[in-house]
Amino acid sequence: MQRIAGSGAVGRPHVASALVEAGVVADVDAAFTQEWLANGGRADVRKHELDPFEAVRLVRAAGGVPVFAHPGASKRGRTVPDRTIADLAAAGLAGIEVDHVDHDQPTRDRLRGLAAELGLLTTGSSDYHGARKKVRLGSDTTSPEVYQALVAQATGAKPAIA
Repeated sequence: MQRIAGSGAVGRPHVASALVEAGVVADVDAAFTQEWLANGGRADVRKHELDPFEAVRLVRAAGGVPVFAHPGASKRGRTVPDRTIADLAAAGLAGIEVDHVDHDQPTRDRLRGLAAELGLLTTGSSDYHGARKKVRLGSDTTSPEVYQALVAQATGAKPAIA
C-alpha cells in the first residue's frame, strides 16, 4: 500500500488502487461500492471522526475558516441534515460546499438556498485526489469573490497568493 501512496498517507484511494492491481475489482470506482470500501463493505475500516462542532471551534480558534465539504453527497453514504448545517452555522461554520461532483442539480439548488438562508458562503471543488479517480481537476470551483470572502474571514496565516 505504501508503494501506491508514495510519500503520502495511505487512504481509501490507495486501497482501491491495490484492489484493482490485485484483480479484485475492475477499476477504482468499483472499489468504492457497498461490497468493498463503502460504509460497511469488506474493506471498510472505521476511522476516528471528530465531532463537527468541535472541528468548527478548533478551526476558528486556529484562525481558519470552516467550510463543510459535500454535505449532500449521497453517493458517499450519510448526508448531513439541514438542521445540523443550521446548528453548525450558529456555532461558527462559514460555508458549505455546494458545487461538487457528487451533488446533483436539485441538491445544489437546495444547498444554495440553505446557505443563503443561513448567511453561509458557498464553495465548489472537484475533490481531486490525483489521477486514481475519474474526477476532472477543476470541474467545480469556488468563485473568486467567495475565495476573497473566505480569506477576509481568516485571522491566522494568509495565503501566499490572495
